[in-house]
Amino acid sequence: MIKNTMKWMATAMILTLASSASFALENSIKPTVTEPQAQKMDTGLLVGNSFSYYNCGVNGYLRGFMAGAQPKVDFKLRMTTISAGALSLHEVDRYLAYHEQDQYAKAVEGKLTAPLFDVVILQGHSAAATSAKRLPYFEKYVGIRANQVREAGSTPVLVMTWPYKDKPETIKKLADNTIRIAIQNNLMVVPVGLAFDEAKKGRNDLSLIVSDKRHPTAAGSYLYGAVLYASLFKRSPVGIDFQGDCEKPLDPKTARYLQETAWKTVSAFYGWNAQ
Repeated sequence: MIKNTMKWMATAMILTLASSASFALENSIKPTVTEPQAQKMDTGLLVGNSFSYYNCGVNGYLRGFMAGAQPKVDFKLRMTTISAGALSLHEVDRYLAYHEQDQYAKAVEGKLTAPLFDVVILQGHSAAATSAKRLPYFEKYVGIRANQVREAGSTPVLVMTWPYKDKPETIKKLADNTIRIAIQNNLMVVPVGLAFDEAKKGRNDLSLIVSDKRHPTAAGSYLYGAVLYASLFKRSPVGIDFQGDCEKPLDPKTARYLQETAWKTVSAFYGWNAQ
């Protein structure tokens, strides 16, 4: 009996190691910031475009994960988006300045006494990291926006977007350029694109991108939200009773698969599974 048990344990260990060894993300550059940097996480701002506002907004999906978590996560996220907008179009310094009607503002005589947001999530143009024409501007404005965020007392974070549906082979270029630029600016990267790639490897039948070959389906927005949740709070979304928002709930099996993919990707990307 003992002999058989030991044999079973040895076999299970071999299978686990083989499974871990076979799991490799498509980035060749490793991130240098592997932990959330913000000292506290009460408020946040997401600066982006239609990749983030599709399906009623990724903020709604993030909110669903936070509300379903045990214990719940108390975090307020504002989203400011421009259709097809690059980071160069966003007036981030103005977003972070005092305004008399801003409910987030803590101020005395028109001057902020605390930063509006603890963290600012920067999501650039969908082709910013892969287009030879756009890449120099992406590199330039990530640096500019990150500096503006820090000058306002907030912590900047950079989103890695996903490849277009008809260009899946660009994932490595997209990932490596995003990580490289993040390293230059000491930024944490949210590896959404890598999670999209991993999800398709495991379930090729799953549609994450709509017919325009760019924007996310409800499943895509759900995965985006799960990766944000895992990255920002260093908590697994697996098992949270939340199937989606915007009257587009997923079936429980698909939701669970995307939760697992998000945590598996995030853990591997940051090296958390080695801790």
